[in-house]
Amino acid sequence: MIQRVLDHGHVALVSYMQPAAGTQLNSDWTGDLEIVRNARVSYDAEWRTGEDEGKDAKLIDYLAKNRHTSPFEAMTFTFGVKCPIFVARQWMRHRTWSYNEVSARYAELPEEFYVPRPEHIGTQSTSNKQMRTDEMHPDAKGWADDIRRVCEATFSVYRAALKDGIPRELARGVLPLNTYTKFFGTVDLHNLFHFLSLRLHPHAQFEIRVYAEAILNLITPIVPHAVAAFKEHLCTTST
Repeated sequence: MIQRVLDHGHVALVSYMQPAAGTQLNSDWTGDLEIVRNARVSYDAEWRTGEDEGKDAKLIDYLAKNRHTSPFEAMTFTFGVKCPIFVARQWMRHRTWSYNEVSARYAELPEEFYVPRPEHIGTQSTSNKQMRTDEMHPDAKGWADDIRRVCEATFSVYRAALKDGIPRELARGVLPLNTYTKFFGTVDLHNLFHFLSLRLHPHAQFEIRVYAEAILNLITPIVPHAVAAFKEHLCTTST
């Protein structure tokens, strides 16, 4: 499963926690079952292979509402992400994830860089140091063209340096922060919900917010009751 994001990016669901091979499952199994099984182990409940939708949904809602979130750690996900470097650096501030990123010391990076659409080029907020406004900059198209032109020029230098024998680890230094990178990220559902709560917020930068939205779309079919409880009790903004 994959969601396209921005101009060249994507989020792919690479894998997620599932029962061991050979386990007999009911056709209604979802990842929510991993959560409720872990919650019910505290009173030695019988291990089940299918959902009791009404009771399971009610239990998951109770867990989220009362912040008994450790059972959510039973579900883990691995995502393959392609995003601009500046998005990856924001992402990796979430240290509860495990990451493995492509190395430009080992591999030549393709000429792919993020150019924001003019309607996404706002003006700097005067009341918040880290944000832009929703008001489109009066010369947004001109700035988008300038961003593209500068990136093309830096990639030209990058390729020339590699062709001339400059080491990859030094040549990469000319590339801009909106160059695309790729990484694998693994996280449990408890910490994923924390990530989503922060990165779905309107104050989060647009370019990482759209990745959070893509992730939420990817996990919803797998843990539908958990996502519903997240939206109701754990998310800091409407989704």
